[in-house]
Amino acid sequence: MCHRRKRATDYSGNTYLGLQLGTLRLRAVIVDSEMKVQHTATVNYDVDLPEFETSGGILTDTHPDEGLANPVMWVKALDMLLNCLSAQGADLHSVAAIAGAAQQHGCVFWSDIGLRRLCNLNAILRLHEQLNANAFELTRTPVWLDGSASAQAFEMQQEVGGSNDMAAITGSRAYARCTGPQIRKVYQECPEHYERTSRISLVSSFLSSLLVGGVGSIDLCDGSGMNLLDIHNREWSEKCLAACAPDLARRLMKPIDPSRLQGRVADYYVKRWNFRPDCMVVPAIGIAHSRFVGMLLEKDLLVLTMDIGDGLMVHLGKVHRKMDEGQVLCHPTIPNEYMGLLFFRNGSEIRQAFCEQLADGDWERFNAMLDATPMGNDGHLAMHFPDREFIPDAKGTLRWSSNLNPTSQEALHGVQQFERPETEARALIEGQLMHHRAVAQDLGFQFGPNTTVVVAGPDSKHRGILQIVADVFNAPVYEKLGPGPCLLGCAYRARYAFYEHREATCSCRRCHKSQTPQQSFGEFFSKLPKDLNLVASPRPGCAEVYAPLIVRCMNMCQLLAASTSIHDSHMVLT
Repeated sequence: MCHRRKRATDYSGNTYLGLQLGTLRLRAVIVDSEMKVQHTATVNYDVDLPEFETSGGILTDTHPDEGLANPVMWVKALDMLLNCLSAQGADLHSVAAIAGAAQQHGCVFWSDIGLRRLCNLNAILRLHEQLNANAFELTRTPVWLDGSASAQAFEMQQEVGGSNDMAAITGSRAYARCTGPQIRKVYQECPEHYERTSRISLVSSFLSSLLVGGVGSIDLCDGSGMNLLDIHNREWSEKCLAACAPDLARRLMKPIDPSRLQGRVADYYVKRWNFRPDCMVVPAIGIAHSRFVGMLLEKDLLVLTMDIGDGLMVHLGKVHRKMDEGQVLCHPTIPNEYMGLLFFRNGSEIRQAFCEQLADGDWERFNAMLDATPMGNDGHLAMHFPDREFIPDAKGTLRWSSNLNPTSQEALHGVQQFERPETEARALIEGQLMHHRAVAQDLGFQFGPNTTVVVAGPDSKHRGILQIVADVFNAPVYEKLGPGPCLLGCAYRARYAFYEHREATCSCRRCHKSQTPQQSFGEFFSKLPKDLNLVASPRPGCAEVYAPLIVRCMNMCQLLAASTSIHDSHMVLT
């Protein structure tokens, strides 16, 4: 009975499960009540699920501008992951709450058969034996790398009233990779599949759906990156829904706050893996949001992810104006506040290509080349967009020598190459980072003496690059220790959900007597070590060196964007 329940310390035997459904892999972490890692597991799609024929988690038989994946692959990966944790000896019955994160913008189209099977999972059968291809209207579904919905993005934007109106409502102009344009493309090109679709999930709410055994609601954070949500009223925009596809509100259901519960874990997991029946399922959010949560630094924080595509996440607080570039999203842990999210398509692949070209793939040599050149590269700059960049909408390469006049005819074409390979190496990295900083500043992030940069992603291990990060951003650079900030962010959210929905609301006499006012997420974890390791500090004079170069860098971006637009116009005419 409730009056026999002891104080919150009785929950010390609980564990908390975080799940990360990424582009390349599905990962898990289990932490104890003190946030110490107990178990981890990973399923790599390309290696562990070769039958789905993916490269980098993406189906290989796609057009160059497409990025598609099979949702059955993710279903089977979850089954394998839980088997892996169980084989390690993880006590899944001790898991009190589960929170997840998933790649943004991707979507899943449920069939009627899929919904019936989802709500009636049979513990005798494996998960993917039930949620197979018949469970989905599309088994080739778009993910964030898909850029094939440009026409639909333009149509939606025009229908709403233009880019300014779209950004004012949803926090960004319409992007081809966003879920709204992708849904519109499915509606236009596969109308019979759209008509038969009962529900549409983001990849994040798809993960939640698998866990609760029913269709999970889309959370406001990940939902605010769809070009469909009114981020101010925090509900679907009727104007944007109408511009996207018919009868869409029913298929999406109402969005929910990320702090609410999706429900309890499905009975399937209780019977098959011995989860406890009252295990809470917290809404899964976007990976970018979860990385931000995992840093445990809610303000003055800039998270730089250096991956296949680079990303920037910044705290914005309140939104006072329309943002021309990037996305403004609902904040995952601070009610009624916002964060900025920026994706850059040209990331690790172009860095790896230059390392191969200039240093035979030897990153030690490449880092030494960066160290052998001065801050600012003696004024030599380069912008490399081999893949069409999101911000700005540009494609191509442009190099400027230090004495090149930006208003001259020569500025349109620049120079073919620099004399020294060391100059080429630094020009690439400095150009990328100055571009990233300038876009973050345009989004509304205020750089100042308290700015902290935390790096994540595969290329964050290269110390030569990190020193340039510190100099360009004029801020100390840290790395997050442990299994990764995204996974830890999931675990932190699971732990806080148990506090918020169980510990802080218990009404028994003993607990009620010991209760203090409910703590915010930041207050709850204020004493937890941040586990940040300083990896680079800005060098004296860096602000003076880079301030004028950033202006030149953005001039180069504008020229590349203009050139791309002219090229598009010629293609239309021909």
